[in-house]
Amino acid sequence: MTTSTLPQASVNARSVLLPYLLVLVVAMTAIQAVIAFTGGGITLLAGVLTALVAAGIAVWFWCNHRKLTKIRFGPAIAHTLAFVTVTASFNLHAVIRTLSLGSSGGADGAAAHELLATPWFGATLVMSAAWGAGLLIHLAGVVLGRGWED
Repeated sequence: MTTSTLPQASVNARSVLLPYLLVLVVAMTAIQAVIAFTGGGITLLAGVLTALVAAGIAVWFWCNHRKLTKIRFGPAIAHTLAFVTVTASFNLHAVIRTLSLGSSGGADGAAAHELLATPWFGATLVMSAAWGAGLLIHLAGVVLGRGWED
């Protein structure tokens, strides 16, 4: 008596993670454009739009959790892609904004004031630090689990 088992369907990391990354890049580009076109400040609108992206990330994780767990380091890679895309978009926008303040002959300290005394502080430094700490804990757990999360 022989029994044959069908091979388990494999999950292609590219087919799962690439569309996710592309949608994140488009969404964050749109948010940064909205911020730029509405005066360049971090406002309630920017916060709401970013919260919508966060909710979209959570829903995507929920819908794709089974596929992600079949990809080695899958949830950690998805988490990392979200972190890098969101925080880099805000940090890049802040750098461009700061450089433009400095090159337009603004008062001394205008760039520092813009980064440290406005809501850009939270959108750049605080968000990167808090989310980065959470990502570090996630990555340490995944490394201890040898790339697999149950």
